[in-house]
Amino acid sequence: MRSPGFTLIEIMVVVAIIGIVAAIAYPSYQGYIQDTYRANAVADLERCAQSLERFYSNGFTYVGADTNTICDTNSPSEGPTRFVISYETLTATAFMIRATPVGETCGTDNCIEITQTGVRTTN
Repeated sequence: MRSPGFTLIEIMVVVAIIGIVAAIAYPSYQGYIQDTYRANAVADLERCAQSLERFYSNGFTYVGADTNTICDTNSPSEGPTRFVISYETLTATAFMIRATPVGETCGTDNCIEITQTGVRTTN
C-alpha cells in the first residue's frame, strides 16, 4: 500500500515552476519600482517649480531662491534619497531645475528637467 504524500520529483517540479515565475516577475517589479521613483521625482520637481513661482511673485525675480527653504534637494523628501534636485539655471526671469538619480550622471534619459514655462525634458 502506498503512503499519502508528495514524491521528491513532484516537489522539485513545483520548486522549478516557482523559480521560473520569479525569474520572469522580478525584472518587471524592478521596472515598476523605478517608474514609481521617477514619477515621485517629477512631482517633487513640479512642487519646487511652484515654490519658485511663489518666490517670483514676491519680488519679480528668481535670484535668491537657491536655498533649501524654497526646494528640498532630495527626492523623495522622506525615506532614502533616489534623486537629487539641483538648480541648473536661476536668473531674474528664468529657471531650470534638474532631478538626477543618485550615483548616476545624465545621458540616457534618466535626468528630468523643468523650466519656468512648465516644459519638462529628459536627458
